[in-house]
Formats: sequence, C-alpha cells, structure tokens
Amino acid sequence: MKIGEVIARARRAAGLKQKELAAAAGVHVQTLKRLEGGGGAGYSTVRALEKALGKAGASWTETDDGFELRVSLKSKK
Repeated sequence: MKIGEVIARARRAAGLKQKELAAAAGVHVQTLKRLEGGGGAGYSTVRALEKALGKAGASWTETDDGFELRVSLKSKK
C-alpha cells in the first residue's frame, strides 16, 4: 500500500473530508488530493498529515511491503 492510499483510508475511517484534513494539517487541499491520487508530496507535508490524522486516532508504520494502517477511533457521545 502506498502512502497516499494509507492517508486516504485513514481520513475516511476518521470520517474526515479532504478539506477538513487539509485544514487540520495546514496543507492545501489540492496537495492532499494529489497525494491521495498517487502523486508525490514532501516529507513535511506527509508528517503534517500524519500528525493531524494521529489526533483522529489513525497511525501507520512502514513495512517491507509498504505501510500498515492502524485506526483506533474514539466513540462519539
């Protein structure tokens, strides 16, 4: 799994729209769309998205085959 796919899956699992995640991470929504679509992004962009998704309970680790996604979402009361 590529990092863009991991971010897209984590975003959807967290119930966030692209615009919401981009705003939370401080990146342009077009950058997020490009990354999720298979394009590249800089290290700082990926780390900003990772931090924003981490606050929503999503994280991932790099493996030999790509990335492994873990999502632990808080229940909404």
